[in-house]
Amino acid sequence: MNLLASRSSRMKASEIRELLKLLDQPDIISFAGGIPDPALFPAEAIRDAYASVLGGAEAGAALQYQVSEGFLPLRRWLAGQMGKLGVACDEANIFITSGSQQALDYLGKLFVSPGDTALVTWPTYLGALQAFNAYEPRYDRLTPAGGNMTPDAYRAAAAANGGKVKFAYLVPDFANPTGNTLDRQQREAVLDLAGELDIAVIEDAAYRALRYDGDGVPPILALDCIRSGGIDKARTLYC
Repeated sequence: MNLLASRSSRMKASEIRELLKLLDQPDIISFAGGIPDPALFPAEAIRDAYASVLGGAEAGAALQYQVSEGFLPLRRWLAGQMGKLGVACDEANIFITSGSQQALDYLGKLFVSPGDTALVTWPTYLGALQAFNAYEPRYDRLTPAGGNMTPDAYRAAAAANGGKVKFAYLVPDFANPTGNTLDRQQREAVLDLAGELDIAVIEDAAYRALRYDGDGVPPILALDCIRSGGIDKARTLYC
């Protein structure tokens, strides 16, 4: 007797977990995962920050349950950071998760019914596929640089498999695993497609801050806000 949910058949061993096993081999420098050099971690600064919080009047609050949206001062700070990226918002637009990976799991749960379609660039971040797979989607290829798939073709392919197109997922800055960065025209093309399909865009911005030279490109969410008239009307979710 199989007591497991049918979705469990789509759950595979984590390739990311296998990559992390290489950390135990000091003779290997792996470029397969986004694993930074631990010598660069600001350990002393983090230690001082913990000591400051836990040694002061706010210690009890720091260890207590918080509202599910996340710590309010942090959300306000993040809203200010988003403003610097061209996204006018406030703390009500910010939701704290345990990294983008948990956010991707939440978004899969929010959008995907079994058989629905997610549009993803190819190749794409395998951790995103693992997050979405539990909710039993099918995948179709997203080609921001231009392809032969029209909105009607995407829509028909999704319907033929018993579902709808629900979102487009992409890493627009220094993508994992290709390293590609989309230019402004390509980001606008993603928004054009999403508008015609009336779907969400999940912008995984995990590597945006890794730019060391050249001019940055506005986030898809910033371009979406310009088009739609503000974050409350935008279709893009920024992780």
